[in-house]
Amino acid sequence: MLYVEKLREAADAFELRPADAGGNVVLLEPYDPIVFARTIERSHLCIVNPTQLAVDLLTGPGRAPSEGEELLTWMKDNTDAWRT
Repeated sequence: MLYVEKLREAADAFELRPADAGGNVVLLEPYDPIVFARTIERSHLCIVNPTQLAVDLLTGPGRAPSEGEELLTWMKDNTDAWRT
């Protein structure tokens, strides 16, 4: 899942095609710019803050909530790695 500011431009830039089922990339245009707050840059990629990722996973579909629980466990055990 990728948060983007402009869906069509991002889809074109990544050369993505729409899929009715079985897609493996989801572009998200957030309703609020808060998802871009406190982002982290790693390997030339801008990624969301772990707290935002946890919220997204806990409220996501499929196995996302269990992944969110695992992330929360990791965050509790590794606060120095993500908290600044």
